Amino acid sequence: MSKSILAKLSPSAYRALLLTSTPKERVVPIDATWYMPNNPKNNKDEYLNIERLKNAAFFDLDAISLPNSPYPHMLPTYDIFNDAVKELGLQKNDRLVVYDKSGIFSSPRAAWTFALFGHPTVFLLDNYDYYKQFRYPVDTTPVENFSTPLKASESEAYEPISRSEFEQNYKNQVIEYEELLDLVEKDQLSKDYFVFDARPNDRFTGKAPEPRPGLSSGHVPSALSLPFSKLINPTNKCYKVQFEILKTFKDDFGLDLSNTDFLTGKKGIIVMCGSGVTAVIVKFAIELVLGLDVPIRVYDGSWTEWASRAPKEYIHKDF
Repeated sequence: MSKSILAKLSPSAYRALLLTSTPKERVVPIDATWYMPNNPKNNKDEYLNIERLKNAAFFDLDAISLPNSPYPHMLPTYDIFNDAVKELGLQKNDRLVVYDKSGIFSSPRAAWTFALFGHPTVFLLDNYDYYKQFRYPVDTTPVENFSTPLKASESEAYEPISRSEFEQNYKNQVIEYEELLDLVEKDQLSKDYFVFDARPNDRFTGKAPEPRPGLSSGHVPSALSLPFSKLINPTNKCYKVQFEILKTFKDDFGLDLSNTDFLTGKKGIIVMCGSGVTAVIVKFAIELVLGLDVPIRVYDGSWTEWASRAPKEYIHKDF
């Protein structure tokens, strides 16, 4: 089974990568901007009418998702994803550079989605805001659709990985509600996994409300609070450097992630957040910044699903 290349890319490295773009091995930016429901900004309008990286396509986390789900932007089905990337004009040999206009926020989720569905080469731009600080060019000409304007080659039509390969990726990298509930009910979750919740700490403890009306705040039993902001440099909005992230895990949880011994006796790590977006920031901090090859699963429904479905005794609050 082939494995996707997934890496973090600085703005200057992206500019250099563009020089290697060819019709058969294109460099295609992917605008994956997404905002929280309480944010008045419009990600689609920004892409169509304000600015984007030149030749970018727009990956809509809400639209390219599981249809009719009561939970937001759940992972799409195999067919929905593959139809969507064809609609965006993408080719299998494209080297995708995923970014979002908040810096490091929704782009990790989109980059992970592409890798989960087997796209061969995916880069995460670290990050768009920092890119603009260098006064690198952006495209401000209005566009009419979400596909890349780069001309696709008929001989390079998008060929997805097999369903069985995707299903294996999904099994390895995603955990669903039923399995998580079973682990909690059997008091096995903390024995098998470290669970990191990327929401702000006040929402984790129950002190502050969730941004989605009517949804209780709190946390999954035995989960650990790791707000994604602790992994991001507040000045340039890029990922913090390796030693800073190592220090966060050591200071907050007593975990030494300088080697994989910290997982001794456990099956791996579970990451979650409000709706499965910023959880991947934690996943990538471990994989792309620390360079660890350890089992990490994303709880796709995350807190929105858990707070909606779990028995009340499994919605823990510290207030």
